[in-house]
Amino acid sequence: MDVSRRFEHSSLSRPLRRFVRSERGLSLIELLVVIPMMTVVLLGIYALYNVGAKSQQRNDSRVTTLLREQNGLERLTREMRQAVSFTPVSSQILDAVTYVRPVGGGPSTQRHVRYECLDGACTRYEGTVGGSLGTGATVIANVQNPDVFFFSPDTVNPTYVSVKLEVTVKGANNPIVLDGGFALRNQQGG
Repeated sequence: MDVSRRFEHSSLSRPLRRFVRSERGLSLIELLVVIPMMTVVLLGIYALYNVGAKSQQRNDSRVTTLLREQNGLERLTREMRQAVSFTPVSSQILDAVTYVRPVGGGPSTQRHVRYECLDGACTRYEGTVGGSLGTGATVIANVQNPDVFFFSPDTVNPTYVSVKLEVTVKGANNPIVLDGGFALRNQQGG
C-alpha cells in the first residue's frame, strides 16, 4: 500500500494529507544548492579545529621548554647551595665541590661540579674531587644573555650568587627570563 493512500484512509485532516502527498523527496536543484553550503560549513569547522590544534601544539612546546629550563636552574641552584668549596670563575662559569646523589640512588657523595654557561647553553660537568671532569651535559639550552651569574657582596668572597637566564622558546616573541639564586651557607673555604 502506498504511503499517500495510507494517509487517505487515516483520520488526518485534509490539508495535512495534501502536504504529505506533495513531499516526494529532494530535487536535483535543492541538492546542488545544499552540498556547496555544507562544504563551506564543514571547511570552516575544520579550519577552526586546525587553528586550535596548532595553537595547542605551540603552547605545549613552550610549557615543555619552560619546565625543562626551570628544572635545570633548580638543579644548578640546589647543587651550588650545598657546596663545600666554591670558586666563582666568571659571570659564566661556577666551579664547586658539592654533594651529589648518585644516579642509581644511595647517599650523596662529594663531587667536583662545574657549570659553564657559554655559547648559548649551560653545561654541567661532573668528576671526582681532585680529578678531571667528565663529559658535559646540557642542562639549560637556548640561553641568550652572556652574563648569567652575579656575586654578592663581591666576586672574591661571595656569600650569595644570583642567576639570571634569558631563554628563547620556539614560537615565542620574547625570551623567557628565569631568575634564581643561592646562598653559599655550607662553604668551609673558598
